[in-house]
Amino acid sequence: MYAQFISQGMVPNVAIGAICDILPEKKAKADEYGVPFYEDYIAMIESGDVDAVVTCVPHYLHPEMGIAALVRGIHALVEKPVGVYTKQARELIDFAATKPELTFGVFFNQRTNPLYIDLKDLIASGELGALRHTSWIITTWWRPQPYYNQSEWRATSDIVGTPGAGAQR
Repeated sequence: MYAQFISQGMVPNVAIGAICDILPEKKAKADEYGVPFYEDYIAMIESGDVDAVVTCVPHYLHPEMGIAALVRGIHALVEKPVGVYTKQARELIDFAATKPELTFGVFFNQRTNPLYIDLKDLIASGELGALRHTSWIITTWWRPQPYYNQSEWRATSDIVGTPGAGAQR
């Protein structure tokens, strides 16, 4: 999806330098965009084909890949969450702080949603008074089965990090 946005010019001053995926069949996408394809993200980062990376991988890999990019002088934008475990997230954030010459960020894809902007403005206005507690339950944002079918790691506790269930630490 991000490659599509970039190729359509929706992200100013950004071009696709390469695509990396552990699934060899994804090479067709790289061919479609006319960029190199890698099955190893370290090889891609070290190739000279990219000067920044966006992680579109399972959550538990965000800290590892973010640090790997920053160590090699490559800008990094990681998807939310920063990591599955607080310790991993803190390591990435703290390491990024040692690299002020590089851009590091976390992509919160709903931050520009008008609903959330309006809610923030309402709270900031003081119209509701001093809030001491809120609960927000979203019942209209659900994901259909095809979302979960597209990758084995999506919403599976044995991969994402339930201790004792094959968690990656």
